[in-house]
Amino acid sequence: MSERTPEDASPCGGITLDNAREYEHRRFGRRPRMRRLDRREKAFARRVVEMIGAEPRIVDIPCGSGRFFDLFAGAKDLVMADLSENMLDVVRERIDLPPTARLLKADVTEMPLASASADLCFCMRLFHHFASDEIRLAALRELSRISVGYVALSFYNKHCARYYWRKALGKKIRGNYVTLRHLADLARQAGLEVCQRVPQWNVLEQQCLVVFKKS
Repeated sequence: MSERTPEDASPCGGITLDNAREYEHRRFGRRPRMRRLDRREKAFARRVVEMIGAEPRIVDIPCGSGRFFDLFAGAKDLVMADLSENMLDVVRERIDLPPTARLLKADVTEMPLASASADLCFCMRLFHHFASDEIRLAALRELSRISVGYVALSFYNKHCARYYWRKALGKKIRGNYVTLRHLADLARQAGLEVCQRVPQWNVLEQQCLVVFKKS
């Protein structure tokens, strides 16, 4: 599945080629808050790569237009997967992929990859699109199946001031929120245990970044 662009577009591969080309600028280049989140997410990705060691095998889903490619380029094997063919076309336009990297059109709940074929499955800005535990668990099980080591992902944490403030004011809640405890319970069913989280506590911002390790 692709990240949603623009905000009211479907995350399920319906993004146009022009929107895919503008995705990173429109999503992360115009507002200071989103620029801060972009820096936080890239720092998180860098930390996870350092954690798993030299020459890892990485699956990046959804890869979008290749926002994390520079951080994953040193992988022994890199699979950049997305449900949007237009997003993958933008990667082809922008990046001269090395022989160690390949593109794959795939849904996170049913990926044509061998079990235990990656050291890290990286899944950024997707779980807040999932409206049910059924799809969350299906995604976690598939990511766990593919990885022998770690699964890193982001989700919207319900325990944050932004969520409760919008709810109290009757404002529209964008995205699907869960608690870390709830997501961790689902992850355990998929054979994953929480290893790290960023930030340690969600005070204002809803975005939570979590590293799970195969149990």
